[in-house]
Amino acid sequence: MTAMNDHVNRPFVSLAKLSLPVSSRLLPSACCPDKDLVVIISPQNGKDHVSLWKMQGSKKWQVDVHSVSARNETIVDLVWSPDGQAIALIHHPPRVTVHSIQDGHEEYSPPLVHKSSESARLTGVWWFKNEKQAEADSIPDIFKRGSDISGSAHSIIKHLPLLDPVSDNSRALTAAQLFSFQNSSSMSNKSDLPEAIATWPTLPSDLLLASIQPTEAAREQESSRLEDSNQSDDSTMQSILVVSDDTGRIHCFLDGSYPLGAILVREGSTTSSLRSDPKNPVFFTHQRSQVSGTTLIPTHVELPSLSTRIPRDLAKTSTTARELLWYAMRVLNELHVVWLGSGTQIGAREPGIRWLKSLDDIQVQMGASVADSTTSTLELTLLLLVGRSSEAVSDYIGSGEQMSERGLQKWESTVAEALVKMRDFSELRVAPACQRLHLLLEEILGWSHLPRMYGACELKEDDIIQAMTMTSHAIFSASWLSAAARRELSRFKEFMKWLRFEISNASPVADSQSLNPPRHDVLEVNDYLTKGLVNSEIDAWFCDGVPNFSPQDLGVPRDNQNLSAAIKRARSALCDPSQTAWVHPVGYRDLSHLNKNLYALTKDLSNQCQSIFSRAASATARAARCKPPDMSHSVGSGPCVTEVHVSHTIREWNAKHNQGTTFRAQYLAAYGPLVGDGADLCVLRLAYDPMVPSPEMAVGAAVLQSTGDGVGNNVRYNILDFDFFDDDTLVVVFRGNGAAGPTTVATVGFSDLRYQELQPIGPVNELSREQLIEHAVEERKAGQIAAVLMPIRRSYVLAGCISGEVSLALNGRIGRRVACVLDRKEAILEVLDIEGEMDEGSWDEEDEEEA
Repeated sequence: MTAMNDHVNRPFVSLAKLSLPVSSRLLPSACCPDKDLVVIISPQNGKDHVSLWKMQGSKKWQVDVHSVSARNETIVDLVWSPDGQAIALIHHPPRVTVHSIQDGHEEYSPPLVHKSSESARLTGVWWFKNEKQAEADSIPDIFKRGSDISGSAHSIIKHLPLLDPVSDNSRALTAAQLFSFQNSSSMSNKSDLPEAIATWPTLPSDLLLASIQPTEAAREQESSRLEDSNQSDDSTMQSILVVSDDTGRIHCFLDGSYPLGAILVREGSTTSSLRSDPKNPVFFTHQRSQVSGTTLIPTHVELPSLSTRIPRDLAKTSTTARELLWYAMRVLNELHVVWLGSGTQIGAREPGIRWLKSLDDIQVQMGASVADSTTSTLELTLLLLVGRSSEAVSDYIGSGEQMSERGLQKWESTVAEALVKMRDFSELRVAPACQRLHLLLEEILGWSHLPRMYGACELKEDDIIQAMTMTSHAIFSASWLSAAARRELSRFKEFMKWLRFEISNASPVADSQSLNPPRHDVLEVNDYLTKGLVNSEIDAWFCDGVPNFSPQDLGVPRDNQNLSAAIKRARSALCDPSQTAWVHPVGYRDLSHLNKNLYALTKDLSNQCQSIFSRAASATARAARCKPPDMSHSVGSGPCVTEVHVSHTIREWNAKHNQGTTFRAQYLAAYGPLVGDGADLCVLRLAYDPMVPSPEMAVGAAVLQSTGDGVGNNVRYNILDFDFFDDDTLVVVFRGNGAAGPTTVATVGFSDLRYQELQPIGPVNELSREQLIEHAVEERKAGQIAAVLMPIRRSYVLAGCISGEVSLALNGRIGRRVACVLDRKEAILEVLDIEGEMDEGSWDEEDEEEA
């Protein structure tokens, strides 16, 4: 094809050929950076499925990642996490999901917080690790405080006892999944969370940070994740996941999950490429639009908040608050099911209602004119107080079918276990969780009083105080529920004693000598008959309105006296014996009219807290500064071309030096309708200072001819796909132009090309990439730039792929050096070792270690 050398005769090594489902897709970022893995997207039944393959040919897993609520959902792009342990997918309709590489399950789905995201289309995704090295503290961390400030809410919470683990049914399988023939590994776990919890801004779940003991399954999953990443640094910490859409915004996520807000870079555009400054919280974005093309000079997006600890502290507080509140909600949901039942479980109050209903039915059978729960309760009260009963009650209590010991034991165990669980869970789980949440709300209330530091967080004092008030109500209601359950349990036990006493007395074999003495408390039994058997006071914690009582409603004096006034009042009472001679009777305060629905309160509290933390999470975006190229001091001369052709393919590579920390130059490779007759590959080298808004740019151009076979034949080739492999090499896939035939993969050196100086046709701040590339092609046609033969170093002829389009994915990282080429027509993926230094045995051995 071109100036061939000895390396061309040494082809690449083919590692594997994978047969994939029809219409499978290979994205440019499909190869794992540090593992021999590749991601394939395959449509099945109109839905995109994601599968992870080892490059030796075996499939690790396949999952369905579509949303239940979305139709015709497709995957737009993907990116690997910095530690290589997760994959971030962007979908259309707009959605972001992060999946584990272990089994493909959905770990979390960070929310898109901007309103325009609902109708926008996501276009690109990037995940940048934190390159900035943490400064070593000269003072050792003796007390293991880590990043916690002494006296902060987290420093207090982490020394509190861990809350007992609670079962998480948000990932439970449905009946359709359990009884389907679909393998469980092919289904992505989708959580069914409440709206407030699902959209709550949060870091990846850390139960220990919230002082909650993880379940055994969660501990095993966490230990497995740590084992997989124990040899690498925690590169996901302080990393930034960036997602772009077609409205000109970029959405940033701390650690890949905590939303930092949406930043408008340029209206009506999309981000074509994006890179970060490793030393400063700055992004360089090249915006593209159908009218003006892709900007040549990047827009600076500065995020000054990321240089402080405010976003991390706010994210930790939000995450801990979510875990604590979601913990309390799950506990209360379990108590709700235990007490009131669900579609598949009978509640603890149901046996008593059924028992009384059976008594009503017997009274109807015996001719009672009025038979309802009130009549039956009066009959039982009469039996309790005077020992006399109607014929229906005597027959009902004496019937072995309704009053067997086995039935009584089941009834007793059901109610007793429910009340014990309600007593313990509300006192030992719900109340402590709400107390710790109150600590966190107190801390952000303090932050709201520091506008110079936290002004961008928009922490509204009134909203926080309202959330604290609701949390205080939850703490009191939980303690109140524990006391009510304790009283209810005592009454129920007395009721069961009385019931067994009456059953033994109604026995046909009973006589005056064998009668058991009564062991029950008549008042307690009467209370249970009237307040617990049908309409229990426990119902108020699940069925009433949301609590909104004040301390005065509970008996707190309305006049807030200070300590000196209280001491003066006590001394006057001691000096006047008449005030202490007779203790005034204190009446019983009836609190039954107060709303106590703790179950509904936590839902309202979650909505309130979610709105507070969601508004604060976007502080980083609100404080961001976008600096587009300076148009007032443009460098260059000559008229600016206004016509832009955008139907082309452009690849970008940013070369660095100083161990990859300093930007050196930017390379652009273009092929398409704008590049002459489609037979040339244009490579541009742009040298400029990216930190300067209006930089001076040195442009070098090289036009590579894709004609000739190296032996004198004038053969024209059609480039199917290409991409940069590393700082030195391009990988190009080409086939004979105009006819079906073999497809070749070749490596082309671009760093040592002879770049010819290209003078821009206008100010570089006003030029687009497309205009500059078109100008280079025009200069080549005019003879100002000499075209050279494409310097192929090595090549490989694919076994198939004789027609149709191809897709290319590369991994040029040291130690990997792999190219994946997908024949879209035949759905055959061929994996090539670009350097060919690894034999088959060593490859398999390495793969087994990684798997």
